[in-house]
Amino acid sequence: MKILVTGSTGLLGHQVVKLALDAGHEVLATYRAKPPAGGKPIKLDLVELESIKQTIIKLKPDVIVHTAAYTDVDGCETNQELALKVNAEATKQIALAVDEIGAHLTYVSTDYIFDGKKGLCREDDEPNPISYYGYTKLEGEKYVRTRSKGWCIARASVIYGWGGTKKNFATWLINSLSEGVQVKVLMDQYVSPTLNTNLAEMLLEISGRRLTGVLHTAGASRIARYDFAVELAKIFGHDPKLIKQAKMDEMTWAAKRPKDSSLDVSRCAELLKSKPLEVSEALRIMMAQR
Repeated sequence: MKILVTGSTGLLGHQVVKLALDAGHEVLATYRAKPPAGGKPIKLDLVELESIKQTIIKLKPDVIVHTAAYTDVDGCETNQELALKVNAEATKQIALAVDEIGAHLTYVSTDYIFDGKKGLCREDDEPNPISYYGYTKLEGEKYVRTRSKGWCIARASVIYGWGGTKKNFATWLINSLSEGVQVKVLMDQYVSPTLNTNLAEMLLEISGRRLTGVLHTAGASRIARYDFAVELAKIFGHDPKLIKQAKMDEMTWAAKRPKDSSLDVSRCAELLKSKPLEVSEALRIMMAQR
């Protein structure tokens, strides 16, 4: 199978590339600035909208796993034009290309399309984003639904793990705690933390089976960020006392965050062989990967 992976140097994308290569697939790995370590490197800047469709049609992949996105929540709030272009308009061009060549598209979306009033959101719950990031990702979902035929929207939550070009919630915690630095973590925001390798496995299964529709492909635990941090500290052998509780109303963010954006992954657990992992199991796997 010929797989095109967008965002191939990112936290999620590089794991999709690695696992796809391990499985013997031909991998086209797109990048913006620095070429990826694995796969055939394909330069593709999602800001240059006019080149996206043409590039994909020329490459003719069987499936596309679209992981690339502008994920800085506050950055999206203050750079709305860029956020809309990368997260929505570029996704539209990918969807149009997919439709033309008869490929399958798996689009990685986010729990931030929900307003956080309910928690354990199901695939058919009504989206209501409260940040511009969430809005642009939802617009991307709409383009996927309306501009291509073979698609799956895979929603995740707080992706973490090793790799990528930036720190994520888990690696920030590990670095801080290992240096004895005290950290403040929210005790009243609930999420479904998702290990990047677990998500990559699910995305490749979805692509390989050409599954369609919306799937919540997050971790299997609804958990407060503070409780996640304490569990991580215990598993990685750090002092949980360094972790102090904070509340959302104490934060000075540019963008609003949902209070409970946890996802119900029961459909995914029933449908896929690669199951969503509980937090404790996922963190033990991450520890072993180090």
